[in-house]
Amino acid sequence: MSTSSVSRQGRVRWRRLAGSIAGVIAASALVAGQASGQQTLAAPKVTATSVFVLNANTGQPLYLKGENKPFRILSLTKLITAYVLVERLGGRLSDTVTITKAHLARGSTAGLRKGDVWTLQNLLYGMLLVSGNDAALAIADHVGRTILAQEKKRGDPRKRFVREMGSAAAALGARNARFADPYGISPANVATVRDVGLIAAKVFTDPRLLPAWQCPKRTLNIGGPAGRSVTLKTTLEILGEDNVVGAKTGTHVGKSIYNLVTAWRAPNRQTIVAVVLGAANHSSRYKDMRTILAALPHDFSELAEPVAGSAHQNGNVSCP
Repeated sequence: MSTSSVSRQGRVRWRRLAGSIAGVIAASALVAGQASGQQTLAAPKVTATSVFVLNANTGQPLYLKGENKPFRILSLTKLITAYVLVERLGGRLSDTVTITKAHLARGSTAGLRKGDVWTLQNLLYGMLLVSGNDAALAIADHVGRTILAQEKKRGDPRKRFVREMGSAAAALGARNARFADPYGISPANVATVRDVGLIAAKVFTDPRLLPAWQCPKRTLNIGGPAGRSVTLKTTLEILGEDNVVGAKTGTHVGKSIYNLVTAWRAPNRQTIVAVVLGAANHSSRYKDMRTILAALPHDFSELAEPVAGSAHQNGNVSCP
């Protein structure tokens, strides 16, 4: 081998190593919050067992409480389901899915019926606005089939999708997150509050996903042999309140598990993601969240500095 060939190989190895190092540094900045140099504080007094608040623009953790405790995350699972959808098929949200009996899941529903034809975009609305387990299943089945076809493999599309969820979460730094289904019914769907915060920081700054929360009520045109309209009205009480631009709950009434993640647009236009896991009850999770959001501008004064000419995220949105 010539000296020049060895030299070229050395440069290639160095570029690859440098790229790997850069990736590690970037991930560390997000997880450890080194980018802004702010101080991380103990969370305000709330009922929740675990709290994690993160500046999604800088990667800086702002409030912490019980951040390493594993929790059943329930329907917060749907955030990573949504992320996998747009990562895999973000340019094909107008693709359609014919609903089968296998998609008609128990629990919360977006109103899917056998024989319906839904677009992926409408399934996304149904999953995020009203926490439709049926919509999540239809998404997982369709995307899982697509992945298997791309890989030229055979298998269970839902299981393939769930593996993709785990890989995607780990790539975002949520290395303790575990998933067994795409909607959150399984008790095996667990994560720490920090894991959920890292996933949410990506989801709530993704321009492909934010429109899902811009309208608390949507009327969708559904195709199929019995074409019809479906009206979705969110149960997310905090959505749109005080510059809240996104939210998702996770609930198990029987086991008294009440979780909430919220994205808030600060006056300086940065996106703050707040997660509370294990609040005392349904109303307490919203009270906890409002307490946290109210404290932020006082504890982190730079968030309270308005940006000239900025407008509210939802100011000119038409909601069908």
